[in-house]
Amino acid sequence: MLELKKIITVKKLFLLLGFFLLYFLPVLKPYVMLYAGSWQMEADLAEKIVSQYGTALLPEEFEQLKGQRPIYEAGKTDIFIEQNPEYAAFNVHSLKELLKLIERRELSLEEENRLWFKLYEGVSSEVVGEDMERLILFDIWDYYIESYEQAEQGGRQYENLTPQAERRVEERNKKEVYSPIPSNVTEYNFELLRRFAVFMMLSTTFFVMPYMVSENRSRMPALQYSFRKGRSYYKNRMAAVVITVLCIAAVECALYLYCAGIDRVFAFWNCALSGFASGFIGWLPWTLGSYTVCVLLLAVLASVGLSLIVFVITNYLSSHVSAIAWQIPVAVFSCVYGGLGCFKLGEIDKPMLVAPAVGIGVFAVGILLAFVQGRREKKKDAV
Repeated sequence: MLELKKIITVKKLFLLLGFFLLYFLPVLKPYVMLYAGSWQMEADLAEKIVSQYGTALLPEEFEQLKGQRPIYEAGKTDIFIEQNPEYAAFNVHSLKELLKLIERRELSLEEENRLWFKLYEGVSSEVVGEDMERLILFDIWDYYIESYEQAEQGGRQYENLTPQAERRVEERNKKEVYSPIPSNVTEYNFELLRRFAVFMMLSTTFFVMPYMVSENRSRMPALQYSFRKGRSYYKNRMAAVVITVLCIAAVECALYLYCAGIDRVFAFWNCALSGFASGFIGWLPWTLGSYTVCVLLLAVLASVGLSLIVFVITNYLSSHVSAIAWQIPVAVFSCVYGGLGCFKLGEIDKPMLVAPAVGIGVFAVGILLAFVQGRREKKKDAV
């Protein structure tokens, strides 16, 4: 289609690629877990639980899991600390106790440095690093076991819930609570989704505005309105805009899926999102997969709606300056709705339908404005 070629130009594609790279490095990359460490260790443990027990860890299976917890054996660092009276003066007898003491910030900077230097003098930094990494695994096991036991006892991470929210928590505690989905995967997925939602809305409207202004600056529309058939040109332009937005959204969804694959999202795709270790309870019994699809769908609908709104508004503009001025509130809405509205959408301490209603509402407004403008185009006098 000729209009598609006008919208999707090589220059715009390179600009979009450059924008994505600039956006990826500071905004997205911190939430794409490319390196090994405690994050991957927690995901490894959760994935092992899923592969062994499925998407729900029932109480009798939890007892079996506790029996699989590795037994901690004192390392060289622990032995050195235990035998050194300087650490005993602070009631520290192991590496774990030293780390907890430092975490509580009860030591002065001088005391803290002295204890660390003493440790590195008696034990090599490589050995200390290995013992600390080994300790992380046991901390992850403890976190999972404690989270499960607190959930079984009716533990809550939310306060001042409404009666309706309380009933939803009770419903969640009957089944979804047994999901072993880890909190790090859910948190990183929340961050990725909202950042991709912002990028999707900004990038799709970016393609529409220059196209409409350049069309209005030419005299081609006026010539087309001289003929009855030419007045249907509006439909062609609108169709080209919608197709462009959907194509860009599809590419960006594919980019999201690639990042989500690195963040191990697909390993827990069918796990209930409101699990005992996820740190999240939603209004609906989502799985990680259904929640992700829901947020991406809302982002696509909002992108289409915003693009149609920009399409209708810029239909009257022939100045890039005026078009950019109109684009500012669109960009602000994209950042607010994508960055805040789509973040942990549907969490139980938030209004249930506000974020979905806004996304669907923007889509409906865009469709309505495009339809009204189409009716006006048909009634235009011949030029």
